[in-house]
Amino acid sequence: MTQNVQPSAWLEAPNGERLPLAGFNSLGRSSKNSMVLDSHTVSRRHALIQAQDVGEYWLVDLGSSNGTRLNDRRVTHPMRLQNSDVIEIGGRIYSFQQTDSIPADALTPSQTQGPTTARELRNASCWLLVTDIEGFSRLSKTLMPEALAQLVGCWLGSCTSIIQSRRGAINKYLGDGLFAYWTDGQETPAHVLAAMTELRQLQSQSNPAFRLALHHGEITIGGVSAVGEESLLGKEVNFVFRLEKLAAEMKLACLLSHAAVRSLPGAEKFIELPARPVPGFDGNFKLFTL
Repeated sequence: MTQNVQPSAWLEAPNGERLPLAGFNSLGRSSKNSMVLDSHTVSRRHALIQAQDVGEYWLVDLGSSNGTRLNDRRVTHPMRLQNSDVIEIGGRIYSFQQTDSIPADALTPSQTQGPTTARELRNASCWLLVTDIEGFSRLSKTLMPEALAQLVGCWLGSCTSIIQSRRGAINKYLGDGLFAYWTDGQETPAHVLAAMTELRQLQSQSNPAFRLALHHGEITIGGVSAVGEESLLGKEVNFVFRLEKLAAEMKLACLLSHAAVRSLPGAEKFIELPARPVPGFDGNFKLFTL
């Protein structure tokens, strides 16, 4: 089913300029960003706005020097945007606007989007990764907002760079972590293993301490891919999130399912743990760590 879809969300400057939002939107001084803000008060990689699920947009600061403000409060962790929220980046003010559609005559030719396809539900074999900061509530109470924003933002930026450089995709930014995935392909296991190796190196810095959970299985993907809004559904998605919570209970920094390990090269590197139940699922499961 094909339908003409205009951007459903955009940033609006005081002069009325509209910057459409779709999928992964990076903001910063570097020319590599999807939205370039040429100002000495803006960091090279300052912030991002990510379309999540259907109709959700989240604002993430990437540890910028001067911070990102949402409704006059510094962003210390990923925040969901609401219609008419005010965003300040390097002294520049934008209003976040969201609606079902934008009138076509309100956009310049360069802003007008072509036809997009509403993607039907499809099944796909995927690698699923959850990262989560340990003791985030404690950190938020003990650190000043500026220090917390720098810590969380730099960490999210590092995780994002590692995953994307290894051809993974960020599906969701969570309050104190993220959910990423890789669709199966011939080279995917090598990319996943490389990402896990680099994330483990980041873990060794303990700044902040965080957990990793990795699983592999068939899921359902749906949403409008052209605007970057895809939902990952199914029991395997639930399983990897339960796996991350189990890692916290077991006080492990890294926990992998048997399905993940058996599909990765170099399986001998992984340490097998005694089989145990995963909350919400029947039976005992082979689990591994690094």
